[in-house]
Amino acid sequence: MSSAVRRALLSVAVTLAGAAGVTASGWAIQAAALPPPTSATRVAADASAWFHEHRLVVDVFHFDHRRIKGACLRGWFPRPHEPKARASLLSLRPGRPLRVPERRHPWIAAARRSGQPGRILALVGCTGELAPALAAAAQSGGHLTTERSYAANQPAVALELEHAKAERLTLYVSPRTDEPLVAFVHLHELEATSRLFLARVTPLLASRFHLPRAPREPRR
Repeated sequence: MSSAVRRALLSVAVTLAGAAGVTASGWAIQAAALPPPTSATRVAADASAWFHEHRLVVDVFHFDHRRIKGACLRGWFPRPHEPKARASLLSLRPGRPLRVPERRHPWIAAARRSGQPGRILALVGCTGELAPALAAAAQSGGHLTTERSYAANQPAVALELEHAKAERLTLYVSPRTDEPLVAFVHLHELEATSRLFLARVTPLLASRFHLPRAPREPRR
């Protein structure tokens, strides 16, 4: 995708938007053993911390020439005849929420399941998917770059995580705070964008998107 097309896609996503992994303690312990971070790894670590602090994100997706509103909640959820496990619930209206189990490298693994649109949207719309991908890349120190950009009607920093030539995740963050603004994923022939609105879990938002108020994740 050319830079001009990507900028146009982000502009459309922002104009139409109307809705407002690794734990922080675990990241701090692991970061202490790492070499001094580069600019890209610092941005990735900061963005991962933002995702950890917000279990709920309200999304405005653009995928397959469609605009889709949704929300994704991270937490511990039960399955029939099984104990609770860490996962994300992606709610897309209409339809039942999609349960996305936690994986070590979720966005890379989803490239092999490109026929499931909900999985692709989870990569750019769920904190439980984005945080582990960023944290793993920051710890490995490879395939991370940053550049000045523009997203969500404001200057931004584009953090790009490239796994392979046809697999790329770009996160646009605030240049002042590294708060995530927009996520874009390119997986072979598929592309998806989400305008991210990090939110606190409230009864109103949970009810609006047909999501449970999942208990907080246990401290480690």
